[in-house]
Amino acid sequence: MLKNEEFLEQFKKSLSATVKSIGKSDLIEVNFVTESSSINGHIVNLIEPNLKSIRENLNYIRAEADVMALEVRFHKKNIHEKYLSQNNISNDIFNAFEQSRIETQGSNIFKGIKSNILNKHELDLRNKNMSKNNSKEIINAFRYVSYSEFTGEKLHGKFNQFKKIIQNQLGTKYNEFFANLKNNISNQENFADQLQSILKELGYFEYNAKNEDKNNNDNEDDSKDNDVTNQDNPSNDQDKGLDQDFDKDASTPDTQLSASSEGEKEMGDDSQENELDYFPKIESLDKLKDYKSYTNKYDEIIKAEDLCDLKELDRLRLSLDQQVFNFKPLIAKIANRLQRKLQAQQNRQWEFNLEEGYLDTTRLAKIIINPTHKLSFKKEKNIEFKDTIVSLLIDNSGSMRGRPITVAALCSDILARTLERCFIKTEILGFTTKAWKGGKSREKWIENGKPSNPGRLNDLRHIIYKSGDAPWRRSRKNLGLLLREGILKENVDGEALSWAFNRLIIRQEKRKVLIVISDGAPVDDSTLSVNPGNYLEKNLRETIINIENKTDIDLIAIGIGHDVSRYYKKAVTIMDVDQLGEVLLNELSNILTTKKKI
Repeated sequence: MLKNEEFLEQFKKSLSATVKSIGKSDLIEVNFVTESSSINGHIVNLIEPNLKSIRENLNYIRAEADVMALEVRFHKKNIHEKYLSQNNISNDIFNAFEQSRIETQGSNIFKGIKSNILNKHELDLRNKNMSKNNSKEIINAFRYVSYSEFTGEKLHGKFNQFKKIIQNQLGTKYNEFFANLKNNISNQENFADQLQSILKELGYFEYNAKNEDKNNNDNEDDSKDNDVTNQDNPSNDQDKGLDQDFDKDASTPDTQLSASSEGEKEMGDDSQENELDYFPKIESLDKLKDYKSYTNKYDEIIKAEDLCDLKELDRLRLSLDQQVFNFKPLIAKIANRLQRKLQAQQNRQWEFNLEEGYLDTTRLAKIIINPTHKLSFKKEKNIEFKDTIVSLLIDNSGSMRGRPITVAALCSDILARTLERCFIKTEILGFTTKAWKGGKSREKWIENGKPSNPGRLNDLRHIIYKSGDAPWRRSRKNLGLLLREGILKENVDGEALSWAFNRLIIRQEKRKVLIVISDGAPVDDSTLSVNPGNYLEKNLRETIINIENKTDIDLIAIGIGHDVSRYYKKAVTIMDVDQLGEVLLNELSNILTTKKKI
């Protein structure tokens, strides 16, 4: 029998693999969080499961994961936003119907998903109390009634009460309304058009600027869609490569605990192949007409824990800790200094003399002396650095091998732990290639007769050591992967910077900081042997310029043994890697207390 912790890890891997398979994208990143489930582009946050929740609510857990995956696959955010109005109730109804449309589309393809969602709705309806808020009741009513009408499935619990509410709202148009929507389940835009018409008649819909312009911009939006959940990848080869891996990712032979029914297969032809989602390219890559990749088919975005098993990660993490044992206290001391500085700012930021909030105990003496004196309350101000995410992008090239990569790993680890204490989220990323001297990309180029000017000619590997929403304690062992033999290869900095940037721009935090740790210029022998000598460097420079001059993201570079100020405006060079911890934390401390000016 598997130990409890191993069982839970296997279950989460199974759940993650099934989400990727249902969502039809290897780019989906699944995190497990203690707060509520959420989805942000390709980032899917699921509630951390435990043995009790699995035992008692397995189908519910499966259903939540299924619905998230279906949203990635079938929902286009840019289309949805065009139909939102200035009326919050209208928008909530739109969201409820869109959720039912997505669930219905998935239920029509996957029998297991249909069963999971039905079980979830039944449980929700049994436990849901009728709200005294009429608007909330209407929204809930549309939510459950729409799913029932679209799928033909009968629901119980509070369902009949909800159905009466909708029948009263729609009157004789009830059947016609749902029939028209049902005919457009697979077409999000037509579905939204039908829904908007009825909401106008009900008096819920109000125009805004997006609605007024949508008819004029529909064609333009379809061709220039930069939304995170909808942009097509520039290479058709990559689409094919992703399709080949879906079934393999979903297999879970060890635990038999897949997020949907085991052995489940798609029914009929899948008409959604063109709806695969990709991260958007930043402007620089759109503008760089001279820069291209020969193929994206073999590129890889992968979580660190998927590159080796848990036992090896534990061993590598132990090795990392042992190698820097004497160095760790110094970094920890610097980290504590940063933490004290940030927390000192937190403690000072209060608003006083308010009508509500926390009771201001410093003024209780006045009330004791004079009982007619009103109570005084205080409230903590919104601290900007609380609404901040810091992304650390580490060069995983072969030249970083040894002490540089070891110290970079340790500093990243302690930085993440320190900022987490101060309610600042962190992301730790790495970039390298899958092979030396070209890999499968070069092999394909050779097979095709070595066409001239092929562009980037290697297989990229972008590694996620810690995502922004993952807690530090669950990610710390991942940094041990940096010590694994064979991980560090070549470096294509420009595309890696674009990738890290794209992950940041979809985040909801107001303040975003991107720190690059590198030991020099981009180097990929395969690419440079058949392209101009400054090919990769030019791409890096233009990518940096766009981020620095046209976005509000703070970009900092730390060069190890090399001056990177020739590329970056904000750059620090350190000649001894032991300086990295202090420089990293000092730079971050400075940037969190200032605002970027564009």
